[in-house]
Amino acid sequence: MNDSTENKLMDRFGSKQETTMKNLHRTTTTLNAIVRLDVTFSEPDFRAPWQNCEQYFGHGSGAVIAGSRILTNAHNITNATFISVSKPGSDESFEAFVSAVDHDCDLALVEVRNAKFFDGITPLEIGITPPVRSEVQVAGYPIGGIGLSITQGIISRIEESEYVHSSCRLLAAQLDAAINPGNSGGPVIFDGKIVGIAFQGRPDGESLGYMIPTEIIRHFLTDLEDGRIDGFPTPFFKYFHLINPDMRRALKMGENHSGVLLCNVAEAAQSALRDGDVLLAVDGLKVSNNGHIDTADGELHSLRFRLCDKQVGETVEFRVLRDGQELVLSQPMVKIPYRCRNIRTARPEYYSIGGLVFTAFSENLMEALLSDSLRLFSRLKGGPVRGSALEKYLKEFATSPDEELVILQAVLVDKVNNGVQNCDLQPVTEVNGTKVRNLRHLAELVDRCRSGFITFKLDNGVPLMLDVQKLRDATPQILEQYRIPADRHLP
Repeated sequence: MNDSTENKLMDRFGSKQETTMKNLHRTTTTLNAIVRLDVTFSEPDFRAPWQNCEQYFGHGSGAVIAGSRILTNAHNITNATFISVSKPGSDESFEAFVSAVDHDCDLALVEVRNAKFFDGITPLEIGITPPVRSEVQVAGYPIGGIGLSITQGIISRIEESEYVHSSCRLLAAQLDAAINPGNSGGPVIFDGKIVGIAFQGRPDGESLGYMIPTEIIRHFLTDLEDGRIDGFPTPFFKYFHLINPDMRRALKMGENHSGVLLCNVAEAAQSALRDGDVLLAVDGLKVSNNGHIDTADGELHSLRFRLCDKQVGETVEFRVLRDGQELVLSQPMVKIPYRCRNIRTARPEYYSIGGLVFTAFSENLMEALLSDSLRLFSRLKGGPVRGSALEKYLKEFATSPDEELVILQAVLVDKVNNGVQNCDLQPVTEVNGTKVRNLRHLAELVDRCRSGFITFKLDNGVPLMLDVQKLRDATPQILEQYRIPADRHLP
């Protein structure tokens, strides 16, 4: 940042010392709106989808905003069985309930039905994300004590980043303030207003914390106005940078053109765009050859952010170059499901016959497999990462709303399936020659096969040919032996 830019910041926000003192004073007047959440969790075990993991307890932070609502992180309340909240300096706790959640942006609203809780609380207003190098305060209840903690830090960058909870890439602001377990959901305050919500840190760096900026918070609250959470739209194409001048010339781009090459446009989006189009502008804003958009306020944002900033259903204008001709096309933003979901609230589904356990592959199962591999790695000092070959499927678009990737998750060894136990963690593409759409469809295909051999074709080309009646006869004994309550969970 040059001197002139810094002077402009000082003109707007005062000297650094004055700003710090004002912020600290204003923060102290809003402390009663910063609350502690104590939560009991019971999470599903994705490695054994018929059971839950051991119950555990945790805590996080939140902020009371207009409408007697508590704003916090989605990951603070996911799979919660009981939530209680308390105010600063009070031992009294109140039962709380989740009223809205958007896992995409890791935000949630919690309500307390006992009006007594809000006595003496002044709700915090939501401000505007301050620019880089602004000094802010992070308030919450991190580990290391039971009282409210306030730390100071500087906003060091604002850019698109991956949200750990959802794996979505959305706008985030990096801080050098300490953000520790328990801080999650706590407000980041500037000029007495919320300018962000603390939500994650980086253990591989020193004082690297992140907040969800107000652009994302406002998107969440606006989305909720119709009483339904749609989440953030999916960028329905991939694109390639056009930095190479010969590529631009081959695509008939002129000297005044800049843009990116579209590829893998999702069929499910029913888009007017095509593979091979050169995207020149979005909503009248020019796209650079490396995929950035120079906005009206002079800020550089990625093309992805410009698209994700829209509400689902909102129309976007695209200017493209197709075969040397410029076209202006309109397209509503949509949310396209992936073949592999991120399951945050539903109990995982499964289907089992003869010790073969089938599930819909999910990011959550991938996380569990990687966690197992890390523990194994620490003991064996090496070896393949279990399930790592499945990672390539994580971000594949579904071609229809009900399509999902079905895998043979486990083989519970028995004489009826002896010899196929090494075929676990393989996608199943067909049953008796019929392409599998989803887990429920696989179960229907198996249930319809009453006699003879059944063939499960795996993605690696291997056909598992087994006697279906023998599988069916062995199922009750295998379920009892492995303490599985039912052969399926398909709500």
